[in-house]
Amino acid sequence: MMKTIERRSTCPINYSVEIFGDKWMLLILRDLMFNGKNSFLEFRASQEKISSAVLTEKLNTLLNEGIVSKVTSPKNASKFLYLLTDKGIELVPVMMEILNWGSSHNPDGGPKPLLDRMKQNKNKAVRELQDKLRSQRQLHGIN
Repeated sequence: MMKTIERRSTCPINYSVEIFGDKWMLLILRDLMFNGKNSFLEFRASQEKISSAVLTEKLNTLLNEGIVSKVTSPKNASKFLYLLTDKGIELVPVMMEILNWGSSHNPDGGPKPLLDRMKQNKNKAVRELQDKLRSQRQLHGIN
């Protein structure tokens, strides 16, 4: 059953906040985009220790909103993988800006190679990550 979020208003900021308005959504997106994580157990293994119930709820929201798709793992038929859709891949520049902002105020964290590529050429770094995520989808037979 597709559960849709009841919108409080038509404001675009409100729409975004209703989907991404908590830390778990952003951390799941971080893991999908920057950390190469795609499975439930990989998300659970993140250092922030998301609970199974919360992770299930957030993944279902991302599925219902069309930000991720769920596919059967080619290596294990009882395992599912979560891949960003085109709608999700469109969030790469936003997430990179959040990453950049956070690393400038918390310099100990963040993926240094990506941050360095962003400093050299932000647009190129965004395109490269988006292309990588798209090719990951194609690897699993999703266009």
